[in-house]
Amino acid sequence: MSFLALPSSFTSSLSLDMAFRRILVFSKLYTKSWGDPIVLRDLREYWHQVMSQGKVIDILDAYEKNPMIISKTESEANAIIMEGHFQSPHALEFPKHMPGPLQKAHWRGVFPKNERKGLILHLAGTGDHTYFRREKGFVVDLLKETGTAGIMLDNPFYARRKPPNQFRSSLWNVSDLFVMGAALMAESLYLLRWAYAEGYWPLGISGVSMGGHMACLAASNAVFPVVVAPCLSWTTAAPVFTSGALSCAVPFDEVLQKQLNDPVYREKLEAIPNSKWLDRAKARQEENKQSLARNLMWVLMHDFTDLGQYPVPSDPSLVHSVVAERDYYVLREGTSHLTELWRGATVEMIPERGHVSSYFACHAKFRSAIAGRVEAAQSKYPKPILLS
Repeated sequence: MSFLALPSSFTSSLSLDMAFRRILVFSKLYTKSWGDPIVLRDLREYWHQVMSQGKVIDILDAYEKNPMIISKTESEANAIIMEGHFQSPHALEFPKHMPGPLQKAHWRGVFPKNERKGLILHLAGTGDHTYFRREKGFVVDLLKETGTAGIMLDNPFYARRKPPNQFRSSLWNVSDLFVMGAALMAESLYLLRWAYAEGYWPLGISGVSMGGHMACLAASNAVFPVVVAPCLSWTTAAPVFTSGALSCAVPFDEVLQKQLNDPVYREKLEAIPNSKWLDRAKARQEENKQSLARNLMWVLMHDFTDLGQYPVPSDPSLVHSVVAERDYYVLREGTSHLTELWRGATVEMIPERGHVSSYFACHAKFRSAIAGRVEAAQSKYPKPILLS
């Protein structure tokens, strides 16, 4: 979908989404490369053998002596505030994917002082380098309203886990996003397993925008029923980076197409077993006449982010997604519907709003979606499912 092809009803929401993109999120993405072909090869193999098979939990088991470190505990009037960290299981499996500060997964949690009820893990959206908005917009109120505890996790490549010299959220390589996703899947399951051991039930995972999509990826590999409340996300990131508002932040011609023009780099990509990424991108290019770089972006995003490439959560009825009708960041046209991929899941539409206006104005609706699924899980699974 191009800017000119959008219906007139999208005009105001589109204007706000694009203005926010230009003014507040002005940095470029993927300014160095597609990524090291060795990293892309590792990720493709890991997706095929582990993530797409629902076996991320096996990675946690392989590093079962990976300790949780509680670094801070504070008592407030009605809550306990804790901070901690642990080694990312993905970094233990692939240390070269996550050098230096990326390896340590930092988190902050807000817990009830008395009875331990449900717990939601809140993942960060694009550009969210602090806990402030998640804590004030979600965690504190959910604890007050429902007794649900909350944990906020730092994304790899963000906040304290940002590589030296990276400018805020401007990931250098396309492969960085896929490393982030793989790492968050394992880290999220680690935290949910820890929360289970601490007596919290039911458990869930949520996030806004990119955080919502990462929540879905993590939930796909959970081996127990888990609440999932993705907000302002969808079933694939392919159109996000090829057609949506963020696509203008990607240097397709200046960087990515130039790298594809290098025969040595192309040869290395073509040598990745069973990927056929370039062949598939060329086939798409013949149909849509767009650049090879833009088509390769679509192919890679489809393989690594499309929910159809991952298992269905064990209980899709605990999944409730909230989307914006006029979202120009997360495009849904031409993609699989969530309820087709995860039968039993539900989708709620915010009418007349775009991505940015919904993000700033609809926290109450997002909290309601989370609380509703937690209540459903408490009714359906009043006692914790025995985890092996």
